[in-house]
Amino acid sequence: ALIVKRGGFFQETGGNWIYVVDPNSEFATKRKIRIGRQNTNYYEVMEGLEPDERVIISSYDSFGGKDKLVFR
Repeated sequence: ALIVKRGGFFQETGGNWIYVVDPNSEFATKRKIRIGRQNTNYYEVMEGLEPDERVIISSYDSFGGKDKLVFR
């Protein structure tokens, strides 16, 4: 399992998915995850992420539920 800091993303996704940033930081794609235990600071991600992958944990309100975000 991996640990992800708590953030606004959970309100939009219910912990079912998260945006994962590609290694070149050009875009982020939506990926299903499975949350395990949680506390006031962190979520335990049981499935869906690999070590060293970067994710977006801020609020997703302005992203419109898109499958892919392209950075400019």
